[in-house]
Amino acid sequence: MHKKSLIVVLCILVLALAWIGDIEADVSHDPAAPIPIPYDQALDFALLGNGAGSFAFYSIEYPGDGRVITIQLDLAPGDPVAMMGAGFHVYGPYGYLIGTGAQDIDKLDRKVVLWSDYNPARWLIQVYNYLPGTTVNFHLEVRGLPGPQPTRAPVMLPAEATTFSLASGSLLGDRGGNYHYYKLDCSGSGAQVVLYLFNTPDNHLVSEGFGVNVYGPDGTHYPIDAHYVRFKCHVPGTYLIQVYNYLHAINVSYVLVREQ
Repeated sequence: MHKKSLIVVLCILVLALAWIGDIEADVSHDPAAPIPIPYDQALDFALLGNGAGSFAFYSIEYPGDGRVITIQLDLAPGDPVAMMGAGFHVYGPYGYLIGTGAQDIDKLDRKVVLWSDYNPARWLIQVYNYLPGTTVNFHLEVRGLPGPQPTRAPVMLPAEATTFSLASGSLLGDRGGNYHYYKLDCSGSGAQVVLYLFNTPDNHLVSEGFGVNVYGPDGTHYPIDAHYVRFKCHVPGTYLIQVYNYLHAINVSYVLVREQ
């Protein structure tokens, strides 16, 4: 009988540890290593509060296309005391405060932030509990993010470059790089070539991962400077023009023209 009781106790302990592990799997207490939320989804977790604050951190990649993101947090208990001592903040780059969860007028145990922007960026969600010795259960929901991305299409190769005249298109970004290629034949007369790039969205964050490179027949690299590339055709042959996008899951439309 004693042996059976011990087995039952051990089974309960194992189940309890597994349950705790599941909760902790959805919680990161490190702001430098938040749990990413890649698309619309909900997470359930708990935080034991203390006077200095107990925190859980999550992150989303905002695409910078003006879409409205809704972040809502349900609390249990959701009484007035808990609602004063627990909630969440949302931060943008460099610690910029996007918003603090405000109580939903239609659901008093819920806090909400709605925000839109035209800058692609990582947002940090900080859930907090300042209630000493009180465990608060949270239901975090994010709405408005793009859905799971389709399987990446084959990347265009330099050998597939088309002859350049006026180029336009849309290029979906990828962390590993996504490219369009064009070729421009030069006689080697030393004539100056200036290419202008116009794209949308267009801001300093987009310019960090989207742009144009030109490679001469001898391998010389001519990078983009602001919105143009300038080079002289001293070497006869084919110059390769590369439009690149390293902005993951962000689609950039562009027009590339040559100064006449």
